Amino acid sequence: MITPTAIAAAIAAPDAGSLQDAVAHYRAASWRSLAQVDDLLEQGELEASSQALWEAAACGVKAAAARRGLPYATSWDLGQVINYLIDHEDGSIDLNTNFFIAHSFDRVDREWEIPLLDSEVIYCREPVTAFLKMLEAMD
Repeated sequence: MITPTAIAAAIAAPDAGSLQDAVAHYRAASWRSLAQVDDLLEQGELEASSQALWEAAACGVKAAAARRGLPYATSWDLGQVINYLIDHEDGSIDLNTNFFIAHSFDRVDREWEIPLLDSEVIYCREPVTAFLKMLEAMD
């Protein structure tokens, strides 16, 4: 069984390397996590599919942050990266909307538990895909 913690550990920060290595690592991890969503849903792993959806978005933001030399260690940092992209690089407000949609699927770093439905994960896969494409287009 794939757990949310296993997904998060699988895309941990790369070992010391170049900035380009970190960007490439997180970009690849974002698409890899997104690709896992449907497979996890088919296996009945609703919580893990939810976490994979969030990790896809989080890794996309980490790639954008690494490219710009911005911090990305916490969820707060990731939100600040989104604000930076909107305020300083004329990013679309959709970045903010899609980031917070994706963040609602984080099953690890959460103080409350909202009931989760597989239809919600399926529905939000498209906004997360659009989010990743918007981030990459800004590089």
